[in-house]
Amino acid sequence: MGCRSMMDSHTCLRGSVKRKSGAFALSLSLAVAMGAGLLSPRAFAQSPEELQAARELFQEAFKDEQEKRYPEALEKFERVAKVKESASVRYRIATVLVAMGRLREARDMYRALAVAKPSLPPSDQETADSAAERAAELQRRIPKVAVRVQDSPPADVRLTVDGAPVPVSTTPRVIELDPGDHVIAATARDSQPYEQTISVADGGGEVGHTVTFTPERGPLTSLSSDKTLPWIALGAGAALAVTGGALLVVREGTIDDINTACPGNVCPTSLREDIEGDRDRASLFGPLGGALTIVGLAAMGAGAYFLLRSPAAGQKATTHLVTPKLGGMRLALTF
Repeated sequence: MGCRSMMDSHTCLRGSVKRKSGAFALSLSLAVAMGAGLLSPRAFAQSPEELQAARELFQEAFKDEQEKRYPEALEKFERVAKVKESASVRYRIATVLVAMGRLREARDMYRALAVAKPSLPPSDQETADSAAERAAELQRRIPKVAVRVQDSPPADVRLTVDGAPVPVSTTPRVIELDPGDHVIAATARDSQPYEQTISVADGGGEVGHTVTFTPERGPLTSLSSDKTLPWIALGAGAALAVTGGALLVVREGTIDDINTACPGNVCPTSLREDIEGDRDRASLFGPLGGALTIVGLAAMGAGAYFLLRSPAAGQKATTHLVTPKLGGMRLALTF
């Protein structure tokens, strides 16, 4: 007895096992039997050529499936389905989806095929029964994650799993996932974005996952909780202030030397080059020393302020310390 129409693989194998031995003979017989079903009167194609091409494409797809070239097999089976979406073609598509790890899609396709059993011809009844069994099997294999957000969550929470929106709830909400890695992400007002990758395994079971939020930390809050930067500001400010003061002292000494060498503002010709150099240094050290002193004192004040002050959580503040303009250049420190 040969396989009729586009028989389900399990039905076709039943007759083949009785007559042949070896996996290759069984697979070949199955592919030929299913492909031959494309010539049935229920085909959508309008010409014998299209039917013949679909039958050959089905056989190619079945060979790809047997040799584990699943993406190629899926693409070809779906092309066959556009010519004739028979029960056997849908069954093969679902089977390839299982091999690719897309268990939820396969389960839904098996279920749809099982539900359609009353409308199928007698030759496809066993295919529908097998689909029902496979759907039940996959239901037990599909892993689940129970996602919830923390108690008393912040406002405007948006939750996604693999980019798909998920209703927000503080009670666990069970979501079916295919085996593998998945990204749970969430955003909320005045909170840092949340993102975590979880891994679920084939075999069913349920894992829990709670999304927690961390308040967004402004610059002032960060400086208050972490004392490193304020201490750095104090140290750097002290160094700048000392350097600026030293430059001002050197400037005053240089001016005194110039006045001593040039009584009445009349300088000896032999010392003219040295005196000009002293004047240039005095001109530079004055504003530079003053600017460094100002910045140093400001940095010390800011460091002391942040060390002593304990701002309210979530408060934000930014302090800009800007020096006087020096030769077209302006120095700035931001806290």
